[in-house]
Amino acid sequence: MHPTTLLFFCSLPLLLVSCKNETSTVDASPPVADISKALLGTWETIEVEAKSPTYQGLDTTIHQTIREADWGRLYGVRPARTVYTADGKLKRTYYNSNGQITDVTNGLWKAKGTDSLLVIEPNTTLNYRHQLDGERLTLTGIIDWDFDGEQDDEYRAVLRLVSRTN
Repeated sequence: MHPTTLLFFCSLPLLLVSCKNETSTVDASPPVADISKALLGTWETIEVEAKSPTYQGLDTTIHQTIREADWGRLYGVRPARTVYTADGKLKRTYYNSNGQITDVTNGLWKAKGTDSLLVIEPNTTLNYRHQLDGERLTLTGIIDWDFDGEQDDEYRAVLRLVSRTN
């Protein structure tokens, strides 16, 4: 066999591989929502989970989960609603089982990066990781859930969008 013919046949696989049709790869992951826009509106807290390693400063561990059906049945209240506004303010309203307002907390909020949320409320500053899935928002962080003065409690809250703010 002639050397150029041999070279041609040996390089043919490389030629075929390099000439194959290139297809662009598309990132299949959904785009990350801009939380500073997606958060605007009224959100209802439907689930809360907290793990306190030293409940109220004692050597007692507590793991509490409050699901949507528990608010009225176990605690005699309706889920709290939080309104996030474009000017960086929030207002959380608490209700009894009859729908009467029992307490209101005002605060400030600010998106930090693409996955964190800073919340400033009276006497506390909170940092949450957030995950937005359609009309459900999950906030997780280490906070002082048991009010023992230590931000050492694992916290997760699931909120449902009730209405958008224009």
